[in-house]
Amino acid sequence: MKTTGTALAAALPVLQKLESCGFETVFVGGCVRDSLWKRPLKDIDIATAARPEQVMDLFPQTIPTGLKHGTVTVIHNDSHYEVTTFRTESGYEDFRRPASVQFVDNLAADLQRRDFTINAMAMRSNGEIFDPVGGLDDIRKGVLRCVGDPDARFQEDALRMLRAIRFAAEYELRIAPATWRAIKRHQRLLVNIAMERIGSECDKMIGGSHPDRAIVWFAASGLMDDTKEPLPERIQAWGGRRESLGSLANITLLDEPDDRWAACCLAGDLPLPAVKGLFQALCFSARRASRLTAIIALHEAMVEAIKNLSFRSENEWLSLLQDWKLRVLEHGEYASRAWLRIIGELPGLLPSAAERHSIPPLDRTTGSSVEADYSDSLINRLKRELDSLPAFSLSGLAADGSAVLARVGKPAGPWLGRLLEKLLRATALGEVANEKEQLLNYAEQVNRDEVIND
Repeated sequence: MKTTGTALAAALPVLQKLESCGFETVFVGGCVRDSLWKRPLKDIDIATAARPEQVMDLFPQTIPTGLKHGTVTVIHNDSHYEVTTFRTESGYEDFRRPASVQFVDNLAADLQRRDFTINAMAMRSNGEIFDPVGGLDDIRKGVLRCVGDPDARFQEDALRMLRAIRFAAEYELRIAPATWRAIKRHQRLLVNIAMERIGSECDKMIGGSHPDRAIVWFAASGLMDDTKEPLPERIQAWGGRRESLGSLANITLLDEPDDRWAACCLAGDLPLPAVKGLFQALCFSARRASRLTAIIALHEAMVEAIKNLSFRSENEWLSLLQDWKLRVLEHGEYASRAWLRIIGELPGLLPSAAERHSIPPLDRTTGSSVEADYSDSLINRLKRELDSLPAFSLSGLAADGSAVLARVGKPAGPWLGRLLEKLLRATALGEVANEKEQLLNYAEQVNRDEVIND
């Protein structure tokens, strides 16, 4: 096989320089696997017989990334390549990392320590594949298999069990019976793995080619039950039901990983508390978790708003539009646009009434239905309203708190925040234009009315 990928070609001078100095050097791991599958390459990993100090002597720009484990990052033409010395490992600690690393000159010995056969192939600079563990044959058969003894591989590093699920889903592989039985035997070892690592693997699953398949594998393996931090019970039960994933058929049409996460939660009918528990357990950042839960909360509100509508009454439609605009202000522009993207690709997440009926828009001048546009979808109607909003938050108002204080002429207090929120709602509902003077006049009027009512 020839090295034809541009990513591998760009890294080839690093291999050739090490080879020219007498050190056997190869591409290894995921870049070899993905080049055989003709997939885009992410990271280029290089293995060599050269010791770390020899690698650093040969290249002018290096970073001592992990000298203890033999890894040096070589910078070539502004690209970073991890170059790792051939090694064997022993004495794994905490079912995750080797206690001892021994540098060796034998490529085959280095490949024997790896997790799965599809990840234990090497490619030489001339494109020749070195495959002592049968990775090519497993690719042809569509099988995911551990290198050597699967019990030993999972006891060395328990995270490999979750990686097995991810690879099987991503590459549409069958998990070899011996490998699957070993996962079932050792599933409880997953409790030793940090939740950040679990979250990272789950992120890769959801962002991969077959997130629905990954969820089913994850649940069927029993691994969902044995994470260090318990996952919400509702999630464990949902993952095991294939029928709950039926509405995820188009999930890969969603490009944003967080759109996919939200879609999975919606397809599983996970209530907001379970969703919050999931993202907390997976150690998502507070900002990310907040954005995701906002999508779920918005969905729950919109389902409640539309589930009993006939979509044939103009009054119903006007009411829904008004409600939608207020929901956008409540949950934010990000959540609103994300929800529209999700529903646009997975309409089965909506109540059945919304799927059955197309919704006529309204002629803004007459209030009557525009028959020519009758087939426009609910999503397009809501998106048009979203795009027309003059402001999504207080920072988008043309008059800020200082200007309101100056116009109203009284000391700042909690009343100011409430008044600004009223201004924002009024702009959304079309009661006042988002122009400074009009907003200040409106604020003055609202304050005057409140004083009179008090």
